[in-house]
Amino acid sequence: LSGRYWDPTTVGRHWAAPSVGRYAEWIAENLIDGYRSIEGVHDRLDALEEAGLIRWPDKDGPPRLLRYLAASPGPKVTDNWTDISALSSGAAERCGYPTQKPVALVERIVAASSNPGDVVLDPFCGCATAAIAAEKLGRDWIGIDLSPKAAELVERRLERELGLMSTTVVHRDDIPRRTDVVKLPPYRTHKRVLYGEQAGDCAGCGCHFEFRHLEVDHVVPRSKGGTDHIENLQLLCGHCNRVKGSGTMAEFAAKTAA
Repeated sequence: LSGRYWDPTTVGRHWAAPSVGRYAEWIAENLIDGYRSIEGVHDRLDALEEAGLIRWPDKDGPPRLLRYLAASPGPKVTDNWTDISALSSGAAERCGYPTQKPVALVERIVAASSNPGDVVLDPFCGCATAAIAAEKLGRDWIGIDLSPKAAELVERRLERELGLMSTTVVHRDDIPRRTDVVKLPPYRTHKRVLYGEQAGDCAGCGCHFEFRHLEVDHVVPRSKGGTDHIENLQLLCGHCNRVKGSGTMAEFAAKTAA
């Protein structure tokens, strides 16, 4: 071993060098070409010494084989992450957004589900945590949010946490509008067609009713972006229509399931 010597009989153990197993494979793949084909423990030890894989102690004692964490795949990541704490009220990254997530948590999700150069889309970007994580990990990103406050938070956090000026953010305030909306007939004129399509059943409770006991209703209310197109219309009995109120059918389903 390059002129160095240590008597293994002092600890009752002789020289050993990995020749089989995962670590030997990793050494052959990453550090020493042809390592697996080297015969004889002394030749393998010399190769390991030359590659810097044997650590000699400063004082008397046996040399040891260095083992790299990269050679071990480690345990599989579970779906229960306890090493990332929730944001405290005094956390430096806290910006006052009620549903803000730790950047470390979103970084792990982005890193596990994308590659550098990919595009990360956050359709509800809120306080820009996903944008921050994507930018730090070398991903392109797109953030969408109805709140003008979200655009302000994106620009502020990029500048504060990453040193990026707001000019790097393209903030669009020209909200797209539908171009296929033409003057439609009164939505209640679709009642007979809907009655036939639903076979007389209420779209809420599923019970069968006579034609006169069903009411035309919007799946997504106009107040929430719904239109009078027949695809957004349904028939509900009076009770279901009152329970649904001004909400969407998705909200109605959640309400009645509870």
